Amino acid sequence: MRFAVKIIVGALFVFSGFLAKAQTTNHQAYSVFIFSIAKYSNWPVHEGEFKIVVLGKSKVYDELLKVSATKDVNGMKIVVTQAEEASQVGEANIVYLSDSKSSQLDDLLKTTNGKAVMVITEREGLFKKGAGFSFLVLDNSTLRFDINNTELEKRQIKISKSLSTLANSII
Repeated sequence: MRFAVKIIVGALFVFSGFLAKAQTTNHQAYSVFIFSIAKYSNWPVHEGEFKIVVLGKSKVYDELLKVSATKDVNGMKIVVTQAEEASQVGEANIVYLSDSKSSQLDDLLKTTNGKAVMVITEREGLFKKGAGFSFLVLDNSTLRFDINNTELEKRQIKISKSLSTLANSII
């Protein structure tokens, strides 16, 4: 099983190299990563729907809608919604913070404090300011992510060791 997870996650990174382009955001690649991060993470006991909220306008929202139509997260139906303000995220499992709303990170962290909510940001480096994951595009155009494991542990979210080994940076 562990070997299979490593192969799947490894293939994801090879795939992302083809999808990510240096000066262009490939929203399909971001949505594939978000789905994979969700699939290889564990939240405290949760039943029902798996909720992903996109905070701000982003084409990632449209791509996540496509993924949610055919995939699930550990047997739970994926429900994707969009919000304009941090106070509107509700009971999400994941909040994807679009680049245009990066200034709302502090408000988002306050709103979700004490809850098992994973914050994934489009803007590089925000994992150092409290997000669980931040995306970045390397010089060779490969999409990668940084992890704030300390923040995820505070929120009682555990990620697969395979995800950790594939991270660019971990704090």
